[in-house]
Amino acid sequence: DGLPVYRDELVLIPTPDGAVPLWLQHVPRSDGVMIWKLSNRSVASIPELYDLYSYPPGVETVRGWFPDGTAFLGLELFKWFILVVLALLSWPFLHVLGVLLARLLSKPASPLFPLVRRIMTGPAVAVGILVILSAALKELGLGAKAQVVADTRTLSTLILVWAIWSITTLYRNYKQQKLTEQGRVGAAKLMHPMTNLLKLLVLLIAVLFWLNNVGVNITTVLAGLGVGGLAVALALQKPLEDMMGAVTIFSQAPLRVGDLVRYGEVLGQVEDIGLRATRIRTLTNTVVTVPNALIAHQAVENLTYRTKIRYWPTLRLRYDTTAEQLREITGNVVHMLQEHERVHDDPIRARVTDFDTDAILVKVHSFMKTTDFPESLEIQEDLHLRVMDIVHAAGARFALPGRSIHVEGSAPVASS
Repeated sequence: DGLPVYRDELVLIPTPDGAVPLWLQHVPRSDGVMIWKLSNRSVASIPELYDLYSYPPGVETVRGWFPDGTAFLGLELFKWFILVVLALLSWPFLHVLGVLLARLLSKPASPLFPLVRRIMTGPAVAVGILVILSAALKELGLGAKAQVVADTRTLSTLILVWAIWSITTLYRNYKQQKLTEQGRVGAAKLMHPMTNLLKLLVLLIAVLFWLNNVGVNITTVLAGLGVGGLAVALALQKPLEDMMGAVTIFSQAPLRVGDLVRYGEVLGQVEDIGLRATRIRTLTNTVVTVPNALIAHQAVENLTYRTKIRYWPTLRLRYDTTAEQLREITGNVVHMLQEHERVHDDPIRARVTDFDTDAILVKVHSFMKTTDFPESLEIQEDLHLRVMDIVHAAGARFALPGRSIHVEGSAPVASS
């Protein structure tokens, strides 16, 4: 570097007039041992450099209030004093600003306004103060020990977790309000444990981030969490399946509380949808509890979602019914359905479909103008009675379950 062997350049300090080098000089100590010290020329430049890089007069005045060398967490006490004063002075301004922003983002009449205001005057103000203090520390400077403490980012991590938790709570309340307005009370109830799970995940990530900053090898921690998580997942496999089933039910909404559903042989009204199971109150007033995992992976017929209810009885007529009588019955049934004010005009059908062992089958197909199950029973009863009148008016009769035994050499004998 063009310097003699007894001199070495330590650093170049930039100044408006150009870079000023600080040199080390290899000189003998009092006992004759050769050591490296700042050269006399570099020491002579310290007063000029101090005037250039020293604190402003106000900071220097505050610095004089505290004894030299006193520090906490590697930061001098006068710097702590300045930071506390800046935080106290900036808090009222940021608080007022947060209140104004809360009014811009939400209306005071809204049920979410108190939570929005709490966020804007809580974690948002803390973030603002943290930004101001970070800028002040950058100007004041950090020693080596204080820099190590600052690199852990403990305060910023806590404020970030606080902010994310507050925003998560706000989102949860917002979604619960929307879902409740849509009549999805079960989905609204699910938002609480789901947001708690999200908060726990955020806290776990923040702890791992902080441990990494303080120098802990998180690879071992992650490996332990992986093994422990696998063990917990295996132990809670069925409950987790039911919880995931609840998530599917609430997100896809195949059924809701109050819906009339058919699950296998079970027909009833959904009474409650929990995290583990769904309760269905049957028409006989019993309660059937079905695990959510089964409901999420098997077919469930939701009768409440019908836009109309089908009317499709099968008429079983005796074999002595003539073709003319069948034509009269099917025609009159179609006409009756077309004229009925509580039956849709299309489709309407009445057809001879098959010959059973003991009856001629006539299929009727139409839809009633209702989606209410009790009302459909009332309409269905009226239609049944009218169909019976039509059959009897045609001179036909309904077949009874039975069979004919043929004895050789004699006429058939009816037997039931």
